[in-house]
Amino acid sequence: MTNKEKYIKFSQTNYVPVFSKSWWMDAVCGSDNWDVWLYEKNDSILAAMPYFKSTKNGFNYITKATLTQNNGIIFSNQNGQKLCGRLSFEEKVIESACEFIQSLNLDVYEQQYHYSFENWLPFFWNGYKSITRYTFVIEDTSNIDNVWNNFTSNYRNKIRKSQKNSHYSNISPDEFYIEHEKVFSKQNIPCPFSYDLWINLYNSSLQNNSGIIKCMRDENENVTSLIYLVWDEQSVYQILGGSMPEFQKMDTYCSLIFEGIKIASEKGLKYDFEGSVIPKINKSFREFGGIQKPYFRIRKVFNPKIIQQETDLEIERLINC
Repeated sequence: MTNKEKYIKFSQTNYVPVFSKSWWMDAVCGSDNWDVWLYEKNDSILAAMPYFKSTKNGFNYITKATLTQNNGIIFSNQNGQKLCGRLSFEEKVIESACEFIQSLNLDVYEQQYHYSFENWLPFFWNGYKSITRYTFVIEDTSNIDNVWNNFTSNYRNKIRKSQKNSHYSNISPDEFYIEHEKVFSKQNIPCPFSYDLWINLYNSSLQNNSGIIKCMRDENENVTSLIYLVWDEQSVYQILGGSMPEFQKMDTYCSLIFEGIKIASEKGLKYDFEGSVIPKINKSFREFGGIQKPYFRIRKVFNPKIIQQETDLEIERLINC
């Protein structure tokens, strides 16, 4: 079997976050633009690292794919293993991964890891750097009344208000893309993903029973907010969404998020807001009562030209502050 075929088999018996599943990687990267490194012993796969390959300005990268929160190393189930043994095992895997990354003659390696990956120390020993980022997760959605009570009173009031003047509705993928572009246009930035990529991802998530799009509409059937959710065996993830600029004061996006949390509750899953370090968004997610979860963006630059370019940009930024 090829590494990808082995990885698909590995994914059937080990937890693999939705962003690292083969169908997701095919949809967002293209089947020829991603691969997977495997750590094998005695014909068993003990760890895997799916990665997206990219070329930019003549430089070769392993980097984060569009709309993909995390990839990185995924360990096999090590149930019953003592802490000392687990850390020793992780060191061996990461050391081997570093050797593999070195062999690729990359200019830059950069991947974001799932928050369950806690031990990046072996990367540090090999000259990698890490930036800590955060997401918010509602870990127990089983009792929706308890979840509701953990929202701030401000957000409970917003949800009640928005449900009086809008209603939940379905939306086609084409209309979703057209409307979602407005979320970026209000910030004067282009949509960071193409229509073709969106349709590939949406169709793949439907085919794998792992995604849904919803919206809220006013009494005139105008879209006031929308959301795209995907899920795996552990969590529902809030991938895309927002309020339409002209209807932002109606606060209907809060209600859509609550609807997403209800979906997680029905499925017996966690709800992952997918995080943001932008202060306004971070504060908004926090008001839903989730637990703050740190995760790592692990990076190493191998090409001194890029190090020089980044240093020059940082010096320029400091001068212009």
